[in-house]
This record gives sequence, structure tokens and C-alpha cells, in this order.
Amino acid sequence: MPALQTMRVLEFTQWEAGPSCAMMLAWLGADVVKVEPPGGEVARRMLGVGPGDSQYFLNYNANKRGLALDLKNPKGKELLLKMLPKFDVFIENQGPGTVERLGLGPEVLCELHPKLIYARIKGFGLSGPYSDYKSFDPLAMAAAGIFSMTGTADSPPLPTGGTFADTGTGITTALAITAAYVQQQRTGKGQVIEMSMHEVMTMFIRTLTAMNWGPGQVPVGRRSHESMPPSGIYPCKGGGPNDYVIMVVILPNMWRALCETIGRPELTDDPRFAQPSSRVKNWAELKAIITAWTEQRNKHEVMRLMGAAGVPCSATMDTSEVFSDPHLIARDFFKKVQHPEKGEILMMRSPIRMSDSDVPIEAAPMAGQHSRAVLQAELGLSDAQLDALGKEGVFQQH
Repeated sequence: MPALQTMRVLEFTQWEAGPSCAMMLAWLGADVVKVEPPGGEVARRMLGVGPGDSQYFLNYNANKRGLALDLKNPKGKELLLKMLPKFDVFIENQGPGTVERLGLGPEVLCELHPKLIYARIKGFGLSGPYSDYKSFDPLAMAAAGIFSMTGTADSPPLPTGGTFADTGTGITTALAITAAYVQQQRTGKGQVIEMSMHEVMTMFIRTLTAMNWGPGQVPVGRRSHESMPPSGIYPCKGGGPNDYVIMVVILPNMWRALCETIGRPELTDDPRFAQPSSRVKNWAELKAIITAWTEQRNKHEVMRLMGAAGVPCSATMDTSEVFSDPHLIARDFFKKVQHPEKGEILMMRSPIRMSDSDVPIEAAPMAGQHSRAVLQAELGLSDAQLDALGKEGVFQQH
């Protein structure tokens, strides 16, 4: 039995933070109904190749049912409100003030359904000087200080490669919803959950700011793994833009294993390198010795040899290599699933692996794909009623 099989979710979200939250719940077995305007949310048409829904949309909306309602139409809003008491959770990440203008704020929905868990994801939260500002993933990271630590000493602040603010906040919200659901089952009461992307990303800097903690401290500079030699990034055979490995060598046994692996065991006790402080002082010389060894081998060989010796090391994979990574393939991380319009598509599975809760991955729904079935099942509407509402444009049926 899937872990969250009894949880029922109405998702009124867009882009990534909200959809990734709801998809995580769906991957854990919750019944998630994605509510969109007729034609679907904007992400269906963003970052895609070819006809139909974009890969971007498909990546964040698996295992959901699609309901397309015109919530600006009083009849569409009425349908949603009638369905609401049959669900445990309502999730929204609309722009500031949007749900309030639609009359779907928590003061309305929670009064109608006191057991409701109402989850809200906002860029900067619901209070404070920035609360009315619109936000996207990179803005939340920039405001949290993450960009200021990314890059090199002579570069401007740089963005990260992953959408950590969006997906990180989505996953954090899924955790909060799951906790609230446990509480709801115990007390019979719902609650409002407020998540700020800015705050989640600020929480993510706790490690790198630990030595510069609090206001008035010297800001952490651009991040470098070379502040604790011999940790660092080393070039490898091939000379391409991603032909590098990164090593994080912290403990004495790791240092010893590194020296032995590169065939220089005598370096372990060499006065120039034996202590962390001496390695910092003689870093240029030590880096040249290690680089001379890594440049004779490709990054995969270096990773294999170092990993086998107990030295934390990884090749810097490019984004194409990720999809052909033998480790991810061996763990069945990529799945081919059928989409009703696009045919076979490639998806990533949930990274959560539970011994007694397995949910097969399903393709994201097309806009309004399940509208008729959802309205009929939840509200008991007849075919004639549905036909009439469909003709009025109250809902979209695919």
C-alpha cells in the first residue's frame, strides 16, 4: 500500500515550486488533482521541444490527474468549492494576491472545510517588506546570499545550475504537508502552511556561513573547494570543459589513501604536506603533484580509483552524461513511460525509495484530461450536466 494512499490533494499551482511539492506527494501515493485554467498553466508551453506539452511541464507533474476549470467563472468556482470537502489538502503558489482576488484564500476555504490543510508557497512569504514582490527561483537564491558565494574571486556573483529554490521549497512543503496530515488524522483539525522560498534558501547557507555566523561578520567569499587542500578540482585527460574531478579530502586516512593512490606514499609524512596548515602553505606545489597524476587519466578512471581507495571523489559529469551514467541506470532511476499525446517519454523516478511503498511513475496529464471523470466522481454530475457546463466553457475536457 502506498504510504500516502489516503491523502487527497487539490493542487492549484504553476511553474515548479508548487508542482514539485504536489508531485512528491503523488509519488508517495497521494491522489493529486491538478487544477488549471482551460488551456493549462503556462509551464506547459515553457522549455519544450516539439509539439505538445513541454518536457519541463512533464518533469514536474507526473502521477497527477488533470482538471481544467475556469475559476473566474462563478460556476467554475462553485464546482471547486463543492469538491473541496472531499479533499485533505489545497496547495497554491500563485502570485501575491491571486487566490484572494479569486475568493479562494484560506479564510474562505478553511471556514468551508475546517479539516483542510491549506499550503501556500510564496517567494518572500506573506509578511515583511518584500512580501508583495514577485519572485522566481534565482531571485530567492540571490536574496539568500547563495549567489554571493558562487563563482571565483574575480567573477561576479553567479547562479547555480540546479533550481534549488523551487524544488527545495517544494520538497520542504511536502514534508510540512505530510506532518500536518499526521496531525490532522490525530486531532481532526486542519491548518495553514506558509512557505517562503527566500527562507528555505537562507536555511541552505547554514554550513558555509558557520565560520562567519551572524550580522557584522566578514561576508563569506566566492566558494572554493581549495580552501582545505588537497580538496579541490583537478583537470583530467581529455581537456574538455567538464574533464575534471572534485575531491574532498578531510580526514587523515583520506589524505593517506590519496597519497598511496597516486603512487606517492612518502608525501603522507612529508613536512611540506603532513599537516593541514602545511598543505595550505605549500598548496601550489601539492596541487601540481596531484594534477600531474590526474591529467594522465580520464575523470571516470580517477573517480573509480579514488573511490575504491576511500577518497571522496567524483567526476564532474555534464548534463548529457547524467542520462547515461551506469550507476543511475543500474539503479533504474530513469523510466520510459507512455504519454497519451507524445508517446514514449523519458522521466526520472522519485529519489525516495521505500521498502513497502512503491508507486509506479505515470506521465503528467494533458490539460483537462480527467476533468469530466473527476467532476462526475466527486460531484455526481450527470452526462447532460457535464455537457452543458462544457459547452459554457466552465471546464475543459480533453
